[in-house]
Amino acid sequence: MYRSTNIGEIEGKSFDLVVCAGAPAQKWIANREPEADRQKIEALIAHLKTIQCKTFVLISTVDVFKSPIGVDEDTPVDESGLHAYGLHRRLLETFVESHFPNHLIVRLPGLVGPGLRKNVIFDFLNDNNLQAIDSRGVFQFYPMINLWYDIQTALDAGLKRVHLTAQAVSVADISLKGFGKPFTNTLANAAATYDMQTKHAQLFGGTGRYQYSARETVQAVRAYAQSEPLKAASGAQA
Repeated sequence: MYRSTNIGEIEGKSFDLVVCAGAPAQKWIANREPEADRQKIEALIAHLKTIQCKTFVLISTVDVFKSPIGVDEDTPVDESGLHAYGLHRRLLETFVESHFPNHLIVRLPGLVGPGLRKNVIFDFLNDNNLQAIDSRGVFQFYPMINLWYDIQTALDAGLKRVHLTAQAVSVADISLKGFGKPFTNTLANAAATYDMQTKHAQLFGGTGRYQYSARETVQAVRAYAQSEPLKAASGAQA
């Protein structure tokens, strides 16, 4: 395993399989400091250019889409006016597409699962900055405990790009159905809305345009809320 602290050690090496989740995940920092973020992505690319591998898997994001509503694997990415976070991760995608013939790009929405340390689900669990959350927001939360299994399914099917996604759920429903707490809060700006879809739901045992249903998302949120409170609460106090 390579991290930002030792990524230089990867140079010149050969692998059967590389799974890259090396792009910084903090969207707000990337958009606040776009040049620094671009430099991090370009440095990662420079390291990856030196390696050889039979299969390269890139963990990417729905945020490569400026308007992530009704998009699937065939939807073109419009880079004009795209925020820095999405633009730079699209840069990483295009590098992988051109540099590694046998590749898989995995785009993810929000996540839910053990060890979660950001997003609205973490905030509800820890009663963190709730006044900044709009209950009208609509998000998607992928159960990350299934990630490796789903990657293997996509690789076995020979996919080059896949959206691993779940039906969208409102913030109000996440709070009520996932945590048992009614939540209403309206902010001045328009609420965020996500609806990333996939062409391949049936391959993963899903139906329609999503691998996972809204019900499965709520169940994953409940499991997270029940398994994480002591650990997350202590972390929030630190």
